Amino acid sequence: MLAQPQAHGGYAFCTNLFGSRVKFVRSNRRGALGSLHLRRHTGSASYCRERNYHIVVRTTPTEQTLRVCTFQVAFFELLMKGDQCTNLQELTRVVAGHAIYPDDKMLDKRKAFAEHVAAFHNDAQIPLRADYEGIVLMSAHQPNLFPYSGVVRKAVLVHAVAEQLRNVIGCPVAELFCFADQDFAEERWFREAQLPSVRSRNGTLSLRLSVAPTYNNKIMRAVPKPDNNEVEKIKSEIQRWTVESRDSIMKHSKHLGLQPPDVDLCTREVFDVIDRANERSTNAADFNAFFFAYLIQECGYETAFARFSQCQQVFKDEIAFILEHFDQYAKLMVDSQKNPVTKIATPIWYHCPCNGKADVKVVRSPDHKLVATCRACNTTVEFKGGMRQALEQMLPNVSLRAESMLIAFSGIGITFYVGGKGGAEYLSRASRIAKELGMQFPVVSTWRPRDIYGGVGQLDAILELLRVRSEYYLMRNAVTCDAAIIGNELDLILADIDQAISALDNLKRAIATRKAAGFKEQIAFVIDTQNDLKTRFERNKIARDSSIVTHTKNTVGMIPSIIDHAINVGMRSTASQWSTALEENIHFDEDVPLKTNTSMDALFDTIKQLCTSDLFE
Repeated sequence: MLAQPQAHGGYAFCTNLFGSRVKFVRSNRRGALGSLHLRRHTGSASYCRERNYHIVVRTTPTEQTLRVCTFQVAFFELLMKGDQCTNLQELTRVVAGHAIYPDDKMLDKRKAFAEHVAAFHNDAQIPLRADYEGIVLMSAHQPNLFPYSGVVRKAVLVHAVAEQLRNVIGCPVAELFCFADQDFAEERWFREAQLPSVRSRNGTLSLRLSVAPTYNNKIMRAVPKPDNNEVEKIKSEIQRWTVESRDSIMKHSKHLGLQPPDVDLCTREVFDVIDRANERSTNAADFNAFFFAYLIQECGYETAFARFSQCQQVFKDEIAFILEHFDQYAKLMVDSQKNPVTKIATPIWYHCPCNGKADVKVVRSPDHKLVATCRACNTTVEFKGGMRQALEQMLPNVSLRAESMLIAFSGIGITFYVGGKGGAEYLSRASRIAKELGMQFPVVSTWRPRDIYGGVGQLDAILELLRVRSEYYLMRNAVTCDAAIIGNELDLILADIDQAISALDNLKRAIATRKAAGFKEQIAFVIDTQNDLKTRFERNKIARDSSIVTHTKNTVGMIPSIIDHAINVGMRSTASQWSTALEENIHFDEDVPLKTNTSMDALFDTIKQLCTSDLFE
């Protein structure tokens, strides 16, 4: 992207993305700057007052034209940030307007970075096809266990924008996804994934990896991969969940007079991916990362993958620059926080030989040095000799904190970054810091809508709700079923039963206090009466049904593990439907309806109409 040229004598000058000045030759038209032409080694461009950009991309000094494309860009779109875009079309325009093309220095750094990409792909045995000589789009996340759909959606949005850019600007576009395998191993979702299961606790079935407490305060890559028994246990839980959900759907749909769907779910493909990840990985972080990467490969994407624990050493120059300007960095951090802390952490971690994460301090007197204290083993290590020399001693066992990550990645020129809702605050801080430090920062956007579809977990939950309504004759005159009202009605029934049982408890205490002749037999009779009440009025069953109704909204509305999509919709079909929604310029906040392309869709459409809309919010 070029800033608006400024006239100077017979020429106009403009600063490009690399901070260098390029000369525009004034056209022969009379008057003010009407048309300006750029001449540079690899391209030419003209600037028009109406803000139409006519770009010719050339690859040789002979200036052979490869492609001509015209952008009609409104002024507000030039100023629009990625997080202000509402659909793919707007986002693509903004990203295209901020495209970062590499100079020689950046290309060298990209080549060094590519070695770590190749290492991941070699370990995972995934073909690698990436051209780093154009622009780079990126996302990142922790290597979570069977991650929730929002993580996978990041890679899909990167791909969608990349495809649009390839059609618009006609240059190579690399899609990059990095795994934050240097994060703390005690993170919940590193070891847990959830599926919709209305009869399970809180309406979700949790799949878990066992991670010993000894790995607290250590990095994820230090955790051993699950053994074969643990993997088989997880697969068994998934298989049981699919069978029990399917059987419940068949039973309740018949009971309610609905057409039972032809549910024939195949878990084999998902299990093959799990087995492949387990076979190729050597630690739990790679097990999770490989599973994710194989799913993206299934979608037909040529995404390049890398591990943060390896690749961030490439940015030693950028890290050194931030450390040398740490006082300014710290002030900017304080100024950009809603609730400023008194002490700002140094923007890097040191990885201790024990695999623990160590906080780093910048000590300026008497000599510049870095001091690292491990949170796991409490060891303190000093690295002396000046800031850059100290950093060299720490490498490659260094990783970046959240705010400094994308700032440092300016070394390879990230044009576009897909973040998460939870990272919006730190990404905003990072953007402001980068601007003040004079460092490049990508366009940032997020996309986390809700998927609306009828998988076995969702269908099972809704049918259970309708079954409870039918069995207890609740809301008979209402057109739609309201889970909150059904739950309140069941609570009232339980309260009446419990009130009668409580009254008998009072009677027991009174009998025990009097201790009249035969009081023990009388107490036994009261207890029998209480048990009879519970049995006759099915107190335990009502309590279970009340719990199911309470869980229904959570089950239907949760954002599940991508395994739910893979089994019910299919991974390739899920990505295809997401991409289609984006290409149709669906609003980024709008729900995305998905189809399983089975008879479950017809059942879902039918029973969805029988429930109030808030169940799906």
